[in-house]
Amino acid sequence: MIKEDLPESIQTSLNQLELSDDGIELAVKSDVAPDGQFGERWLVMANGRLLVFSPDNGARPLVDLPLEKMRGARTEVLVGGGALEAQVEGDTVELARYSNSLTRKFSRIAKRLDAMVKREELPPDKDEEEHRCPGCGRALEKYSRVCPRCISKGKVLRRLLAYARPYWWRVSIVTGLMLLGTAVEMLPPKLMQSLMDNVLRPVKHAEWLLWYVLGIAGMRVVSMGISIVRGRLSAWLGGRLSLDIRSQLNERLQRLSLGYFDKRQVGAVMARVTQDTSALQGFLVDGSQMFVVNILQIIGIGIALFLYNWKLALITLLPTPMVALLSMLFSRRLRRIFHSFWHGWSRLSAVLNDALSGIRVVKAFGQEDREIGRFERRSEALFQTGVRAERLWATFFPTMAFLVNSGSLLVWYFGGHALFNDPGHVTLGTLIAFMMYQGMFYGPVQMLSRITDWLTRSLTATDRIFEVLDTEPEIADDPEAIPMPHLRGEITFENVTFGYDEHKPVLKNIDLKVKGGEMIGLVGRSGAGKTTVISLLCRFYEANQGRVLVDGIDVRKIRIGDLRRQTGVVLQEPFLFSGTIAENIAYAKPDASLEDIMRAAKAANAHDFIIKFADGYDSQVGERGQRLSAGERQRISIARAILHNPRLLILDEATSSVDTETEQQIQQALSRLVVGRTTFAIAHRLSTLRRAERLMVLDEGKMAELGTHDELMEKPDGVYKKLVNLQTELSRIKAVDG
Repeated sequence: MIKEDLPESIQTSLNQLELSDDGIELAVKSDVAPDGQFGERWLVMANGRLLVFSPDNGARPLVDLPLEKMRGARTEVLVGGGALEAQVEGDTVELARYSNSLTRKFSRIAKRLDAMVKREELPPDKDEEEHRCPGCGRALEKYSRVCPRCISKGKVLRRLLAYARPYWWRVSIVTGLMLLGTAVEMLPPKLMQSLMDNVLRPVKHAEWLLWYVLGIAGMRVVSMGISIVRGRLSAWLGGRLSLDIRSQLNERLQRLSLGYFDKRQVGAVMARVTQDTSALQGFLVDGSQMFVVNILQIIGIGIALFLYNWKLALITLLPTPMVALLSMLFSRRLRRIFHSFWHGWSRLSAVLNDALSGIRVVKAFGQEDREIGRFERRSEALFQTGVRAERLWATFFPTMAFLVNSGSLLVWYFGGHALFNDPGHVTLGTLIAFMMYQGMFYGPVQMLSRITDWLTRSLTATDRIFEVLDTEPEIADDPEAIPMPHLRGEITFENVTFGYDEHKPVLKNIDLKVKGGEMIGLVGRSGAGKTTVISLLCRFYEANQGRVLVDGIDVRKIRIGDLRRQTGVVLQEPFLFSGTIAENIAYAKPDASLEDIMRAAKAANAHDFIIKFADGYDSQVGERGQRLSAGERQRISIARAILHNPRLLILDEATSSVDTETEQQIQQALSRLVVGRTTFAIAHRLSTLRRAERLMVLDEGKMAELGTHDELMEKPDGVYKKLVNLQTELSRIKAVDG
C-alpha cells in the first residue's frame, strides 16, 4: 500500500485515537473536498479501520469505518476526477474525492482494498514496482528501468563482448597486436639505458651509436605499424558490432507493440538508434582498445619499474591510491550527470522532431516563436547539464595530473641521491630508463582517467540501448498459437472491456457477432471508442476483460502474422512512404507485377490521375506523400488494400477529408473493395455507411444500439437518429451558406 508522509496535525489526531505508526498500512492524500472544491483530505488505514481526516477538522475523523463492515471498494468516475467509495451493507460510503491526476493512484488503492475485504489475493502494485529501482529504491525516469546508481559496468561490458563472439578470430588478432605492441613499446627505454651506460657515459663503443639509434628508430617504426594494423582492424570490428546492435535495435523496435510507442515520443526513440549507437561505436572503435592497451602498459611498465628498483617503484606508486579513490568518486558523479545529459539529448531530439514533422501546422498558426522557445528551453537545459559535466571534468583532470606528476619529482630526488651514493648499483642509464618508464606509466594512468569519462558516457548510452532490446512486446504470439492461413471472417466480441489506461476503460462490455462477408458500420461521437474496436480486432492491443474471436478462436491464440496478413486497413490519414507510387501500392505485396499494380489502381479509381504524372507509376510521392492531394493519397491507399486482397477490411474515416467529387470516386472504389470481405467501416459522414448491413452505435464506450439504418431511425429517442438529424441540419446550413 501507499504510505505518504502524514502532516503533523493528522499524526497528532492518530495519537489521540491511540493508533500507532506501526499499525498504519495506508496513508494517502486526496486533492478534492466533498463539495467539489480543491482541498486536502487524508485517507488512513490503521488497526483495521479506515479513517478520513481534514487538516482543519482537528482530531475528529470525518469518516471512521471498520474494515469488517465493508463488503467492497470501488471508484466512481466524476466530472474532472473521481471518488473512492466503500460498499457497506446496503449503502455506499464516500471515502475521498480526487482530480484526474490521481486517478491511477486511487484506482490501485480501490483494487487492493476490495481484495482485502473480500479476502482475495492482493494484486501486485505494478505501478510502484515499475517506477522504482528494486535495488536502491530510487525513483526511475518515466518508462525507464535503468538506475544510474545501480548499473553494473562489468555486466554491460560482458554483454557487449557477447556480440563479438562471431568475430572471435578478429578479436584474437587485435588482442595479440595489443600484447605485441605493448612489448615493443617496452624496448626503447631498455635500449636507451644500454646506450647511456655502454656508449655515451663514459665513451666506450662510439661505433655502436648508429646501431642503437637505428634500433630505437626500428622499434618506433614497428610500434607504428602495429598501431596502424590494430587500429584498422578495430575500426572494422567496432563498426561491425555497432551495425549488429543497431540492426537488432531497429528489429526490436519494429517488433514492439503500439503501446510502447504510445508512451514515447518518436524523437526519443530515434535517439536510441542514432545518438546512442554512435556513442557506442566511438567507444568500441577507439575507447575500448585504448582502455585495454593502457591497462597492459600499466601492468608491463609496473613490472619493469620494480625490476629496475623496487624502492623507486614504490615512490612512483605513492599517488596511486589517491588517484584511484578520486577516480571512483568522480566517476559516480560523472555517470549521473551524463545519464541526465543523454536524456536531455533525447528530449531535445523529440522537440525538434515534433516541430519539423508538423512544420505546416506551426506555420499555419504562426507558432514559430513558440517552437523556437521550446527548442531553446531544451537546449538551455542540455547546456546546463553539459557545463556541469565539463566543470567537474575540468576539476578532475588537473587534480589527477598534479598527483601523478608529483611522483616524478620524488623519483628525481631519491634517484639522484642513489646515483651519487651508489653509482655501482644505480647508473645514469638506469635512472634515465627508469624515468622513461615512469613517464610511460603516468601517461596510461592519466589516460585511464579520461577513458573513465568516455566509458561513463558510452555505458550510459549502451544501457539505454539494452533497455530497448530487453523490452518484450506486449502483444506476442502465444507458444501454442494456431496457424490460420485462410480466415472465413466471422468476428465475435464477448463482453469486451478495454482501456489504454486500464483504470479508464474506453470500451465497456461490448458484445457483437459478425458473419463472414458482412459489413458493419461503427457510428458514434468522437471518443466513443470506434477506432479502439478496430485496434482490438487487429490485435494492436488486447482486451482487459472479455475476448475477441475470429472464426470462433480467440485472437490471442491466432498467429499474429496470419491475422494481419489477411487484414487490410484504409485510414483516415493514409500514410505513404517516400518512394514511387508503384512501390506504395505494392507495399503489402512487394513481388506484385506492374500489371497487378495497375489493375488495383484502376479498381481504386487512381489510374487516371497516376498516368497524368510525367513519370506515371514511377513518380515520387515525396515525404508522407506530400506531392499528392488528400484524395489522391486516399485512392493510393485503397489500391494498396485492393492489391493486398485481405479477408478482413478496416475502413477508418476513409472519405472524411475530401471534396464531394473525390468522395464519389472513393466510394466507387470502396464498393468494389468490400465485396466478399468482412468489413468494419468508421465514418462521420453517415452516407458512407449506406452499404453497411448493420450499424453499431457507440456511446461513451458502450454499445448503445445495433441494427440496420431503418431499424435505428424508427427509435424516437435513439442515439443514431439524433446523429442523423444533427448531420442533416448541418448539411442544410452549409447548403444555405453556400
